[in-house]
Amino acid sequence: MSIEFEAKRKIFHLFTNDYSYYIHVNKYNYLIHLYSGAYLSDISKERVSERHMERYAFLNENKEETQDEDYYFSMIASQFEVAPFGKGDKRNAPFIIEGENNTPITNFLYDSHKIIKGPANKSDFILPHVRFENGDVETLIITLKDEYKDVYLELYYEISDKYGVLVRYSRIINKTSEKIKVEKLASFELDLPSSDYNILCLKGTWGNDTEVERIPLNHSLTKISDNHGGRGFYYNPSIALMKNDATIDNGEVYGFSMIYSSDFSYEFKVDEIDQTRIIGAFNDETFEYLLNPSESIYSFETIIAHSINGLNDISHKLHDLIRERILPSTQKIQKDYILINSWEGYLYDFDTEKIISLVDEAKKCDINLVVIDDGWFKGRNSDTSSLGDWEVNTDKIDLKKVIDHAKSINMKIGLWVEPEMISPNSDLFRNHPEFALIPDGYKYPTLFRHQLTLDMTKKEVVDHVFNALSNIFDNYSIDYVKWDFNRYLTESYSASLDVERKKETNYRFILGTYDLLNRFTSKYPNILLETCSAGGGRFDLGMLYYSPQIWASDETDIALRASIQYAKNIFYPLRSIGAHISDRKIGSITDKACLAFFGTFGYELDITKLSEEDKKQVLFFNDLYKQFHHVVLEGDYYAIFDPSKTNYVAWNVVSKNKKECLVYFMNYRKEQTKSRFIKVKGLRKDKYYFNSITNDIYKGDFYMNVGLNVSCPMDPYFSAVVVIKEVDDVRATLYRKTKQVDGGKRDKLM
Repeated sequence: MSIEFEAKRKIFHLFTNDYSYYIHVNKYNYLIHLYSGAYLSDISKERVSERHMERYAFLNENKEETQDEDYYFSMIASQFEVAPFGKGDKRNAPFIIEGENNTPITNFLYDSHKIIKGPANKSDFILPHVRFENGDVETLIITLKDEYKDVYLELYYEISDKYGVLVRYSRIINKTSEKIKVEKLASFELDLPSSDYNILCLKGTWGNDTEVERIPLNHSLTKISDNHGGRGFYYNPSIALMKNDATIDNGEVYGFSMIYSSDFSYEFKVDEIDQTRIIGAFNDETFEYLLNPSESIYSFETIIAHSINGLNDISHKLHDLIRERILPSTQKIQKDYILINSWEGYLYDFDTEKIISLVDEAKKCDINLVVIDDGWFKGRNSDTSSLGDWEVNTDKIDLKKVIDHAKSINMKIGLWVEPEMISPNSDLFRNHPEFALIPDGYKYPTLFRHQLTLDMTKKEVVDHVFNALSNIFDNYSIDYVKWDFNRYLTESYSASLDVERKKETNYRFILGTYDLLNRFTSKYPNILLETCSAGGGRFDLGMLYYSPQIWASDETDIALRASIQYAKNIFYPLRSIGAHISDRKIGSITDKACLAFFGTFGYELDITKLSEEDKKQVLFFNDLYKQFHHVVLEGDYYAIFDPSKTNYVAWNVVSKNKKECLVYFMNYRKEQTKSRFIKVKGLRKDKYYFNSITNDIYKGDFYMNVGLNVSCPMDPYFSAVVVIKEVDDVRATLYRKTKQVDGGKRDKLM
């Protein structure tokens, strides 16, 4: 049992084996947040709620002044589950609803609740969500009613002891006889009693898609948000809140990850007595929603993970949940594919024979999937035209011949598409200019990469794109799709929406995209889908709900790629991170392969031009992939060296049974000999393990407390993958006696 309600004190306790969340319904029917943190068996609502601030006072029904007799409730300082808007609490509010009198005062009070064994019914929930099963979770639904209007709020709390997470979302229901305007809609509010935290977030831009940034809290409002309508590099919807003294392996950390692919906002407000309020919501800069009578709207879901054991523990909780309850079933075929993409090798310059040659050479190098990137469809020989014209350019490529040849030698073929886009220079735009997302009467819509976005708020547009894609995938045997999104939304006020609904455009746009993705993945369940947004611009759980992997970045130079992947590894499982070996100048094939190994693994180059020595390295790493990549796909990830703080980066991944471990290490600038040890994490301390770097056997406690000694001169960008495997005691003892040499000269360490 993970949810308890104590009726006498009106206290809810939601808990896992290491986390507690307490809520109190006070005498005025406000939901008061009592506690969130390490597991707590009991709580005193009085001692927790005391705030020696101005006490709650109001005029009663007789117009008489009424003042609360104690310090347990203060509009100024109490911790809320749902703070009111327009009353005494002047901190940021989670919900703002404008009613029939155009007054947005919003004050939700407790009405009722129910506890469910299992997840809530999601039959009318149209957004991506955690696919909880009955044994995974218990659900608390608290219903509140607005003090002034016949509007209801449902708060959903799904608490999972199995995964150690709390999932939050909400629903607004209009039971008035008039339209209401939802001006702000939050997924969650969390009030904490202190402010000694810093925010860890992922920021970026094209080519440097993900970089860790740490922001200390202060008394102004701190907002981590995105307003791009999808392709938002600037901030990622997964963040952490860390105590100032917290580290990778120690201290209190919260992890938050929104299951949404459009405009979002995290707000952090430190009040005058140093409490912190966190609100996760739709970005109200670009969101507003008109609800008719009897209609409702849900927020997106946010996963909340808590740990007192540092950031790595947050990674474990999020990675496990995402792998098992968010990624689609096509993740099961990921392990069967090693792909090579045509883009960096050929760009638009290819034909039937070039692709067949690529297929043949890939086969020789033990690669089994060739992806034909941009340029295969009608009129597309540069990025200046043809998006939307999804017909095979038979003058350029005989796709059926390519596929038949590939299948004859047991190879697979993939295609690149960009379904949400339209080129002004395309037959689709000439025939249907109304399909583009352009406001009424707007003369000069912005172009990026010579393209506009389609108006995905329109059902007829989504229908057209789905039918065009179906015409390709019904007639050609395709195994993989790279689904790109190369520009963000501008002038995003759909001509199809009424004036009072224009600010619903970005929200409705992503609903159209989700609808298209749902139709596509339902019709083609065996096609491996990889989403992309000019690299990793739309890397979020909403996309991962439909595609088990996302292209991490168009930057494949390992100098930047290592820090990009390090940042994404914090919140997203390694199996979801698209990573390839390219022909960029920095690093050898080996160096690049070491990094790509800790993602989906593949190639982004013209393999027909590789030297014989490089091809040997390709074969070596492809063989290593077959032996050990299951550890990357399913294992527990541990960060070791943060590249923003050291001259090197390192992490390791350990199989769930602790028998196999893979260590990644890369040195940045050239260094001479320094004392440098890679302390491996997550092994069994009393088991023997063989390591591939020195061919020695030691117990797990040696690797974890002493580490792998790499105190030697290193060239720039030197990289290594170290395999560590458990061996039984008998073999370990024999090996250590007969073969292991702990003394004497070693010619080459690495």
